[in-house]
Amino acid sequence: MSRKYNLSIHNEYDFFYNLIIFIPFISFIFGFYYDEFSAGTGEGGGDSQWIRENIKIFIENDLLTAIFHPDLFGNRTPLIYVLNKYINPFFYDFEKYRISVFILSIFGPIFLYQLLKLKFYNVDKKILLLISSIVYLSPYYRTSAYWGLNENYGIITTILSFLFLIKFLKFKKKRNINTCGIILFSTLTIYFDQKFLIVPLICFINMILSRSDINFKITISFIYGVLALPYLYLFYKWGGIVPPATQLSNPKTITSVSDLDMIYYIHIGYASTLIAFYLLPIMLFTGKLTFIINNLKKLISRKSNYLIFFLILFFFVYLINFDFEKYTIQDHWVGLGIVHKLTQLLFEQIILQEITTYIFFFFSFIVLIYFINLSKLDGLYIVYFLLISLFLWPLMQEYFDPIILIISLILFNSVKYLTKLNSVFLFLYNSLFLIIANIYYA
Repeated sequence: MSRKYNLSIHNEYDFFYNLIIFIPFISFIFGFYYDEFSAGTGEGGGDSQWIRENIKIFIENDLLTAIFHPDLFGNRTPLIYVLNKYINPFFYDFEKYRISVFILSIFGPIFLYQLLKLKFYNVDKKILLLISSIVYLSPYYRTSAYWGLNENYGIITTILSFLFLIKFLKFKKKRNINTCGIILFSTLTIYFDQKFLIVPLICFINMILSRSDINFKITISFIYGVLALPYLYLFYKWGGIVPPATQLSNPKTITSVSDLDMIYYIHIGYASTLIAFYLLPIMLFTGKLTFIINNLKKLISRKSNYLIFFLILFFFVYLINFDFEKYTIQDHWVGLGIVHKLTQLLFEQIILQEITTYIFFFFSFIVLIYFINLSKLDGLYIVYFLLISLFLWPLMQEYFDPIILIISLILFNSVKYLTKLNSVFLFLYNSLFLIIANIYYA
């Protein structure tokens, strides 16, 4: 093959790559224009309906009355509505408010790109641009952006928290600004979404373990403590981590200490499928194909994995007496993610749905163990999301999308092999998921 022919192929590949970089953003714009329902909710139904009611509560009442209003509903603190009431001039018109949330959501992947540039400073910027823009393909990020929902606030502040954290750890300049950025955005994250408690924890621990003097560490500990007081007060007044109206409407959700007897152990399996779904293409980012295959072969031989395999075996023993039909048909008629919906589409017989689901559980555990073997710290992040799934009802795919992708790119030590080829595969993988989601909810 001639050098000229090789160069021609290379130029064509580069043109194709440069083209697809812009596809996620363009599709994000078109999705808003056409009122896309890729997560199964939108105008006239789903979360958008009660968010309208919450906005009305804050418009018609003073601040304190609105915060403790008996009809206030949602899984988050009312800080989102408080900030919008005083900062967002479009808060009083829902259609304009939708546009403001959409515009805000555009910045999420942009901030992620800035963060990835700091972490992977030796990687081609085009690769990082495509990888960060994959967030635009998330059905749940898109739906939240299009219909004025609350999910994207916590996702964006998560990205900003780690952006300032990396700057804090890498650079000595502007240390005070970076510290303030970490504390501000990591605190906002927990107020915007309690499930993201891991974000301020990681930020706090990293600052405490940094080479800073004792006065600095005492100061940030005090500031975090003070900033936690409003939420602790809400917890006291509500009698749980969400408003009373939410607790009454969702009695199966574990929102207070008195609910701990309802822990949903089966969610370990379903959460593993959801996490593994997003980590499967990320395996390519850990090394070359031979590296991945060799590490998969080592899974069984490593003695350190015996305890994990024992716990998996114990979990499957638990499933022997589990009433699968009652739980998936009667109790859990909504949620449980892609595997649950796929098995229902493939099979009418409950027994076949159950067997297929448990097979997915097993292979999902293998994917998770793969990452745990590469880095114990990566394993801790995975375990965190598995543990919080025990307390969630219903267990929704949106709780893991796109945060698992974002966390893996930002925090995983094992993610270090970023190439054009695996970034294209990640793009195609998530594009296919978005297309299927739109067809499913059409």
